[in-house]
Amino acid sequence: MKTEDNEVAEETVLPDECVARFEQLLDEKSELELTETMATVCGVHIAVFRVYLTVLDHPHSTIAEIAELLDRDQSTIGKQLKPLYEQDLVTRYPRTVTSGGAKYLHVAQSLAETTEWLQQELDRWTASVMAQLTQLHVT
Repeated sequence: MKTEDNEVAEETVLPDECVARFEQLLDEKSELELTETMATVCGVHIAVFRVYLTVLDHPHSTIAEIAELLDRDQSTIGKQLKPLYEQDLVTRYPRTVTSGGAKYLHVAQSLAETTEWLQQELDRWTASVMAQLTQLHVT
């Protein structure tokens, strides 16, 4: 979003800022550990979440481009994208290449949708844990 004088509005998140903010959260060691919550409740581990944020910052990226941005092997990125596909956090679209074959372009679900999804998963997980606790008849 641009303001009238072509300056970027304060609430606009520039590419790579999501990853930078995420890294800052990790450094702050806050009481709520986002990465532990994502891993425990949703099965999305820290490296996978970085891939999600990278795709969010760089929509329509190929695995090769994501690998280059994160300085990882393409095979590693491919493995880390699988849980993101399964959770519908990242979608891939085929693009035909002029030399034949297809490349897949990746698009991440918006951060707002991911936040809502995480809240639903957390609520579901909490209800399940509480149901299990109520079944414990401690005397």
